[in-house]
Amino acid sequence: MTEELNKDETTQVVDPTTANPSVVPTEAEMNEMAAENVDTADVNDGDQEVEAAALLQAEEQNYGQLNKQELVSLVKTIVQEKDLNEASQIIKVIKPIFEQLLADERNAALQAFIEGGGVKDDFSFKGDGAREEFYKYYRELKDKRTAAQAKAIAEKQTNLEKKDSILRDIQALTEAEETPETFRKLKDLQSEWKQIKNVPKEHAERLWESYRVLLDKFYDQVSINNELKELDRRKNLDQKIELTKRVTELALETNINKALIMLKKFQEEWRTIGPVPKESNDDIWNRFKSECDKIYDMIKALQAERERKREENLVAKKDLLAQALQLANYSGNRIKEWVEYTQTTNRLMEEWRKIGQVPLKVSDEIWNEFRGARNKFFNNKNAFFKQLQAERDTNLKAKTLLCEKAEAIAATPIDWNKQTDELKKLQDEWKKTGPVAEKIADTIWKRFRTACDTFFEKKAQHYAAQVDEQKQNLETKKALIAKLEELLNKEESANILPELKAVQDEWNNTGFVPLNEKEKVSKRYQELNDKVFAKFRQANNELREIRDKSHFETMAGSPNGAQKLKREEKFLLDKMRGLRNDIDTWENNLGFFSKGSSSNPMVAQIEEKISGAQKQIKQLEEKLKLLRSIINQPKTATEN
Repeated sequence: MTEELNKDETTQVVDPTTANPSVVPTEAEMNEMAAENVDTADVNDGDQEVEAAALLQAEEQNYGQLNKQELVSLVKTIVQEKDLNEASQIIKVIKPIFEQLLADERNAALQAFIEGGGVKDDFSFKGDGAREEFYKYYRELKDKRTAAQAKAIAEKQTNLEKKDSILRDIQALTEAEETPETFRKLKDLQSEWKQIKNVPKEHAERLWESYRVLLDKFYDQVSINNELKELDRRKNLDQKIELTKRVTELALETNINKALIMLKKFQEEWRTIGPVPKESNDDIWNRFKSECDKIYDMIKALQAERERKREENLVAKKDLLAQALQLANYSGNRIKEWVEYTQTTNRLMEEWRKIGQVPLKVSDEIWNEFRGARNKFFNNKNAFFKQLQAERDTNLKAKTLLCEKAEAIAATPIDWNKQTDELKKLQDEWKKTGPVAEKIADTIWKRFRTACDTFFEKKAQHYAAQVDEQKQNLETKKALIAKLEELLNKEESANILPELKAVQDEWNNTGFVPLNEKEKVSKRYQELNDKVFAKFRQANNELREIRDKSHFETMAGSPNGAQKLKREEKFLLDKMRGLRNDIDTWENNLGFFSKGSSSNPMVAQIEEKISGAQKQIKQLEEKLKLLRSIINQPKTATEN
């Protein structure tokens, strides 16, 4: 039955040499391995002190300072070169560090994606293969441990049976007849017992106690060959003295994990060595125990120093936690500050990793608080950029509409002045519209600017085509000014009116001149008109009418001419109304003088003002009549 059990258990052992660690684990497998607790149970005997020492040794390395690639290289090395127990303890320490680095890397990529205008739900993170490689070696270690543990279980069961068999044989020797051969058989059984290592933990104490009792019983019952017995006891004493020395030398061992393992080994050897002379039993035992206690005291001292250092680390990490909590409550609306605080948050994480371990009883608690503060900060940041993105989307829609309007104007220019004003209004609206996502900002701006540039280029081409025509018009008007100069030099006025009328008609029918020459020629033309009018007073009324008509016709032919004529009409009416009000005031003032005061100079002055105002009103009425005739003239096809 026992043989069948051993056989079945042995067949379950996984041979790591036949495994395929090069196969990259799937995403689901990696997530499962990332979430599981690392199995650090010792494959030999599960000694908690040895495991604690191995973990201490791993923690003191402060692997938090390593980057992602360095951690991948480390896990590869320890899986291939380190003892399984030590490798497991190191992985227990570095796995959460590695996962945090991956999380930070993913968060940074997500933030860059969102800040660049992306939507969180569309984000997809593709790593550089480091995670797959890390868990490939992690799985290889798991396979090795599984194989080693299965093998260890089978071996322990076999060892249990072997030791039970040895105990039965020793029991038989204690009951057998005393001969030199029985003593030799006992020594062989002791040697065989010593070669057998681990057994199931639940049987270890029973086996040891049974072994010790049977040895004592054998030695107590053996009465012959005392000399041989004493010689054997002295050899046992020599072996225990040597073991004591080797324990003493462990004080020089700097690797605490190794020191504990060796100490356990020496203690196990002590148990397998037979009894010593009774007079030396207590002394050698006390010496051995004293040296073992010194090693344990050394371990405790190192652990105490470790705890002191961890308390210092706790103070430092609490300070970082306070800063992280403060950042977690930030809720500003400035992108620059979010970027700065993100850098600060990442710097706190880097400092956190460098500090090292804190007391185990608060390790998870303070880490969860710190991680929670970081997560809250990044959640707030995500919410901010999500809202910002929504605003940018709204701005993009507004800017797209402005582009469409600008493109419509640029495509079909009709009224250059009106559409220029419209385009300038669109440009003002563009400036007032908020920013869009950086990845689209340049594209949408180029689209709008292209539409504006297209319109103004067309406008420039349109007016460039008018330059030659305006230059020709300028020459024509200069020639008309020369004719006015000839009229001014004439002495007779018989034909002055037709000639002056012909000059004015041609002037009015001549188009625009270059803008920089317009004021100059217009001023010269008006000056000569006035001089001709002043010289030939006999034709005053007719000349005034011709001049006014020419002026009104010029006004009507200019841009927005109808509006200008209306403003001129209003001006004349307002002036006439003002003169009439003045006349009423002056006439009212005359009422304050007596009838016999006509010779009063002030009365004469007021009457003269009234007469002058009435004449001016008459002239204005004639001018208004002429203006209205121009206003009411039907527009020609050309003007339409």
